[in-house]
Amino acid sequence: MQAGFAKVDITPRVGVELAGFGPFLHRRAIDVRDRLFARAMAVADDESRWVIVSADLVGLGADTVARARELLAESTGIAPGRVMLHATHTHSGPAVVGYLIGWGEPDVPYLERLPHLLARAARDALADLADEIVAACAAVAGEL
Repeated sequence: MQAGFAKVDITPRVGVELAGFGPFLHRRAIDVRDRLFARAMAVADDESRWVIVSADLVGLGADTVARARELLAESTGIAPGRVMLHATHTHSGPAVVGYLIGWGEPDVPYLERLPHLLARAARDALADLADEIVAACAAVAGEL
């Protein structure tokens, strides 16, 4: 079995509207306190490869997920169904889904760039694939 890992900065520019806590209009980023990342893990065996990408965002729209999978398939040949993308659900990141009415307007340039960043995290994790030893430990009373 092989595993690979990667991390890509997905922090938007200052000024984008934030997803926020509650329906606040025009709540914009005025500074960057903590960077946002897409973290990816790729796993492979002799027959196939899979990738999981976790993004520091409130959510991911279906269009963004589909586009990231498409870009990754074009560059690596990995089947879109073997790529899982999800969000950590931070409320202090950019508004990225338009169906949350009043929770910030998504920034179009950021949304156009986001699938490329997510695909890059996945691609980098695939490029990092190496033989891994997977082990588990159990602490049982009397064995410590």
